[in-house]
Amino acid sequence: MSFASSEREKLGALLLELGPDAPTLLDGWRTRDLAAHLYVREQRLPWIAGAFVQALAKGLDREMEAAKRRPYEEVVADWLSGANPVVSALFGPANEGEHFIHHEDVRRAQENPEPRELSAATQAKLLKLAKRYGKMTLRKAPVPVILTPEHLPPVTLGERAGVADKGNRVVRVFGAPAELLLWVTGRTSAAQVRVDGADLLAGYDITLG
Repeated sequence: MSFASSEREKLGALLLELGPDAPTLLDGWRTRDLAAHLYVREQRLPWIAGAFVQALAKGLDREMEAAKRRPYEEVVADWLSGANPVVSALFGPANEGEHFIHHEDVRRAQENPEPRELSAATQAKLLKLAKRYGKMTLRKAPVPVILTPEHLPPVTLGERAGVADKGNRVVRVFGAPAELLLWVTGRTSAAQVRVDGADLLAGYDITLG
């Protein structure tokens, strides 16, 4: 089973266990909202593009509301059944990050969450994902950001800003790759990381937008 498929199954099981009204890390979203997002993303093309294309935004809102009106367990089950072939071709490579991040969005919003024990191979995969997402979320960062995991090479993001002559106008983020991935995707309060030079990013919004 692939990592994306494994995370899909674990997230689906957790959504069903918690029910539709559990909190998530996503502002204003309960588990019902997240389940609707996952379903619409894979089953209701082209409307999911409304997240990026203004002309489709109303259609996306309509599809989300329709999914939230359906029985919650049915929506989760439909998502667990997998995407259609066209969507799999479009989103398959992105599902590793999508499923892991949203799994943590649910896990870490519950009481006393703890980071999962993950293999070295999985952590290496998550570091690659952190680099991929970080290139988007930190592309306009005012200073370079260096992700510094233990036992793996550091990753420098936001290099467009350059490094000061003394090399000290950089932000260094220390943590396990899973935590770094959550941090670069805006889950900064939930990610268990240490940030040196955080003041240099004051006012910068780390999001996928």
